[in-house]
Amino acid sequence: MTRGLARGSWSGRLPAALIPALLAAGGVQPGVAEDAAPAAIPAVVETIQVRGRTDEVETLDPAIFATVIRAEDFAGRVTSLPELLRAVVGVQISSLGGEFATVSIRGSAAEQVMIYLDGVPLNRALGGAVNLADLPLNQVESIAVYRGFTPAGLPAASIGGAILVTTRGGTGAGSAAGDGTHPTAGSGWTAARNLSATYGSFSTAEAVLSAAGGRPGFDYSVGLDAGRSAGDFEYFGDGGTAVDPADDGTTQRRNNDFERLHLTGRAGFRAGGRGRVTLTTDLFGRDRGVPGKGSASFEAARLTERRAIARADLEVPGLWGGRILVRGAADATAALEEFVNPIAGVGEQTHTDNQMNALGAEGSILWTVSAHHAITLFASRRRETADLADLALPSPDLGSARRDTTAIVLEDQIGFHGDRIVLNPSIRRETYDNDFRPGAGTALYPDSLNEGEAFTTGKFGLRVRASETITLRANAGRFVRLPSFTEMFGYSGSIKGNPALRPEEGRNLDVGIVVTWPGAPRSTSGHARTMRPARIEAALFETVAGNLILFWPNSQSVVFARNLGQARIRGVELSLALAPFRRLETALNWTEQRAINEGPGVNEGNLLPGRPGREISATASLAIGGGRLFYGFTYVGRNYVDLQETDSSALPARYVHDLGWRHGFAHGLEATVELKNLTDEQVSDVAGFPLPGRSALGKLSWAF
Repeated sequence: MTRGLARGSWSGRLPAALIPALLAAGGVQPGVAEDAAPAAIPAVVETIQVRGRTDEVETLDPAIFATVIRAEDFAGRVTSLPELLRAVVGVQISSLGGEFATVSIRGSAAEQVMIYLDGVPLNRALGGAVNLADLPLNQVESIAVYRGFTPAGLPAASIGGAILVTTRGGTGAGSAAGDGTHPTAGSGWTAARNLSATYGSFSTAEAVLSAAGGRPGFDYSVGLDAGRSAGDFEYFGDGGTAVDPADDGTTQRRNNDFERLHLTGRAGFRAGGRGRVTLTTDLFGRDRGVPGKGSASFEAARLTERRAIARADLEVPGLWGGRILVRGAADATAALEEFVNPIAGVGEQTHTDNQMNALGAEGSILWTVSAHHAITLFASRRRETADLADLALPSPDLGSARRDTTAIVLEDQIGFHGDRIVLNPSIRRETYDNDFRPGAGTALYPDSLNEGEAFTTGKFGLRVRASETITLRANAGRFVRLPSFTEMFGYSGSIKGNPALRPEEGRNLDVGIVVTWPGAPRSTSGHARTMRPARIEAALFETVAGNLILFWPNSQSVVFARNLGQARIRGVELSLALAPFRRLETALNWTEQRAINEGPGVNEGNLLPGRPGREISATASLAIGGGRLFYGFTYVGRNYVDLQETDSSALPARYVHDLGWRHGFAHGLEATVELKNLTDEQVSDVAGFPLPGRSALGKLSWAF
């Protein structure tokens, strides 16, 4: 544990936000030797290995099964957040074949996974899963995936788990400068800059410019990226008539284009000689077509999205003789979504204009009771508002909604026998209050629409280091997901909300083992040999979710939100990371799961839709000369798209192969070529949305 702490940096960034403060609390500055770390630092940070890599990174909870992907793991690649997450064990990605993809963890619904950007939750009370395409990778430092459970120090717990996306920091003292860092003579400043351009199939193009710099006590970073694509790939369609093969054939995807602009910024500085302040901002805008299903395309539907996020973090370590760390943060989010479908008869003629805002504040106190005991008290308060309108209606005002959420969490972490055994119990109290004002264009009435409620949930985690190479983990907990505004109050002609919806409740359980070989020289029969590093992880998990929310047919053209009942999801996760040779790194992830609807109703015992029973991913990279060859394989098993298990509409299994080559040149230049879906597999996802076939992309970058 101490080794992981001693390698931290004074950065204030999640997921390693606690590390620098703990170091300072114990009187240790970043970069000192391991043996200088004081015994008073508790074991609050766990280190794990990243997929095929052999070094370690930090996570916020020692018991939770987690994966961390860092910027260097995908440096130079032509990839995206959905592609990276698809290669993580236990994670499923659903894509609409364009600028929209969602994530599920261990068979959860996408709405049951909390996603954070620099500590700001992106899940909105208005509803709908977080679109992973809203998080371009160009300015990302790390991605932490917590499967099934969330660390106590986050504003919201969830049934599926959490994903923490952290943007790049600066290059001041104590910060990792990365490639391209240049000191400025006599000034103490460092600077790193990067410029890249990408072009490929379907007129896809992207340009990225980023810069970072700093001096002792101050650092900054800024990044700008712009992207576009026509998205006009060819796919095999049935012409909207599944039973008539006469109109089957290859057609071109239409209205699948997008344009995107993204700006990020971060500045960090020391305050008061002991604390650190970090300011972050993220501005995002996109205009895209909404093509609909392959068999029912929308020819003119458009979606315009704007989002602005600002956050300030303060950390003050070293209080009360070095035993107390105080941390606080405040954030604000403003978002606009405008959806226009002007053609009546193709979907519903509509012109929605939704404005959503959020204000949040959080604070925590970490008390180092002893060398192996730490207690954390965390509190957060969040207000979300939404103003809803449909300009296509005679009375466009659909109303406004507000949700106030308060969370208080107490976490106790205790280590025994030199931290070989670590217990991690936590208890969470959440209260929320809804207020909905129906507008003239809403078919809802104000009776019983405003309601407050409170829930107490918790989690217990256990980590046991059985030996230097074997670690056991186990977790059990209960979580709640509140119905979204759309599920409770929505009305769009074909969708009706239900103010009487009950929150979804989940009980999670997992247990597993991690076996790690760090890699070291050894002697066999007098001959020197090297044992290559490797990591094997196996986990069993179960989720029992009650009051599942689905939109149920209420008439031929209207669906009505209702609580389904109970579902049970059981599965096993297996992952292997191995470097069999000095230049070769490999990884294999295998997930088996079975998600059953436990009713009641005629569909009791059927599989839940959208949860493939088997997913496999494999990656390999080989260093050759001045370049690196990499390969990826993804298998997604057959899965149903409805509760009735209709075979004719089930999605077939798919096998996708990717291949790429990255080569470095002098003066910081680097070139990458990638081929996606090598075999041109013609597949669909979700409920019949076609995915792209074979494509090629090239990237040229310059670090200076």
